[in-house]
Amino acid sequence: MEAVMDAPAPPEQEARRGSAGWRWTKRVVGALALIVVTAAILGLAAITIGPHLFNYQALVVRSGSMSPTIPTGSVVFYRPIQAADVKVGDVILFNRPGEANERITHRVYAIQSGSSGKYFVTKGDANGDPDPWRVPAVGTGWKAVWHVPVVGYALFDIQSTYGRLLLLLIPAALLALITVWEIWDGRRAGQPV
Repeated sequence: MEAVMDAPAPPEQEARRGSAGWRWTKRVVGALALIVVTAAILGLAAITIGPHLFNYQALVVRSGSMSPTIPTGSVVFYRPIQAADVKVGDVILFNRPGEANERITHRVYAIQSGSSGKYFVTKGDANGDPDPWRVPAVGTGWKAVWHVPVVGYALFDIQSTYGRLLLLLIPAALLALITVWEIWDGRRAGQPV
């Protein structure tokens, strides 16, 4: 019995096979780059532009006080809520009393009344004791509705100067590499460029 051996493919066919494999790789890399850049842009839009168009807020959690419920680096989405509708167990966003620039996301631990009216006693899930301050239960506030873990790290980094620069340079570098490869591959295969 004789073994039948395949004859080697002509060079043009070999070049086409390699070229087809490279085309597939370029498509996958291009699609992945497009997905990453699109996700980054949508994420930034959800945090920066979205709250101006729709009635919600989105903020990145930078501390572990709400772990494991809301891990550090999560993007938390909040909707407006009337103080009268807040219940014990709700996770709310508030300005730390005495610190107008510090926003805190903690759970309502208790609702109590004092000489100045109702107030919320808050506590981070990871903290042993309730917070030392009291949050006045008046007006409209923000209630956490859902969160996306880890994404906040990337969005926080993208908002830096280096992050924005990389968001522009990485896709440009990928396009340049693909273009150079196509020129080089076309010359190698003897095709006009």
